[in-house]
Amino acid sequence: MLSLNKSTNDTSITLDLLRAIAAQMVCVGHALYFFTEWRPAGPLMQNVGVLLFFALSGFLIAYTLTERSKNPAYGFWQFFIERFARIYSGLVPALIFVAVLDGAVIYFSGDPASVPSYSGKIFLDNLLMLEGYRGINLITNLHSAVFGSAAPLWTLVVEWHIYMFVGALFFMGAKPRLIPWLIPVALFFGQTSTHFLLGSVQDDGVGRGLFMLWLGGAYVFFAARTAIIPYLPAVGLTFISAVCYVLLTPPQKEYDFRTYTVLLIFVFAVVMASQAKHFITSARVVSIITFFAGYSFTLYLIHYTIFWAIHVLSPGDGTMKFICSILLSNGIAAVIASQTEMKHKSLARFLKQAATRYRAEPSEQMPPRSATDQG
Repeated sequence: MLSLNKSTNDTSITLDLLRAIAAQMVCVGHALYFFTEWRPAGPLMQNVGVLLFFALSGFLIAYTLTERSKNPAYGFWQFFIERFARIYSGLVPALIFVAVLDGAVIYFSGDPASVPSYSGKIFLDNLLMLEGYRGINLITNLHSAVFGSAAPLWTLVVEWHIYMFVGALFFMGAKPRLIPWLIPVALFFGQTSTHFLLGSVQDDGVGRGLFMLWLGGAYVFFAARTAIIPYLPAVGLTFISAVCYVLLTPPQKEYDFRTYTVLLIFVFAVVMASQAKHFITSARVVSIITFFAGYSFTLYLIHYTIFWAIHVLSPGDGTMKFICSILLSNGIAAVIASQTEMKHKSLARFLKQAATRYRAEPSEQMPPRSATDQG
């Protein structure tokens, strides 16, 4: 039986490590394109990082819904609060940071066109996760551009809509009494989600099938619940799948269903290997991995804006610029996340308590029932 107990196996901390690595891959990959002329012969690491995020997300959300719904009190509202706290604890400060830095770039460059789509309306649209909205936008004009230089935000919208769509479908099945309330949720958030079953965000195929990959990550969770693979074979499968993925995936062809399977096999093998052993027991090592994973989301959201500012205000390539831009992005992300993203669980607890108090207020205001009213 699959377990994410940190005291019995390495799976939980290994997933944190993969999340941290994925964020660094996106950051370093974009830095290579901004500040160097070197182009890899294999898959672009920034795209692979995005794909890893989606595969891991499918795995972890499947785990969350399956395990936490065992508590009868856990429903869509609790799921929504947890996802809201997780996403918006990073999104809000990141959007503010982007607005300030992009504004500085416009001011110092003297060119408003140096930052695309920079307006209050687009900022609000991005806050509401409407950029790139698919489906009924033709009727309601909900579609919006990505705010300013925050290019990575397009993937976050896809992720958020998948969360809400899958969550609504899950609880419609688990708690049928919620169906009338959750049908509108599923219809609204299903527009973008279902587009990315087979569709892409651009004509060149970028983003193709991200929801399908996400569902593949969820399938990995269900497969891992019953599978038992010894440590050495699992490590071997991890290595073989990683090598095959690199060999089979040419640059700019990462969003390809044919290679998604290999990537999912890699994630499955990593989970199986980490289930079999408990090597990562050092508190220092665990804290380091947790730290880097703790600001990975913020790094993902803001690094591109930092690179863009450097690129506009100080054009040119260089190894030092490449290294310093990565270090600067990591440092700023860690500082911001220390007071925001890293406290998303506290925010979720606060919101749940506030919601509980709000729902309890009407009954607390009612007069006590008399003895003859009991039963």
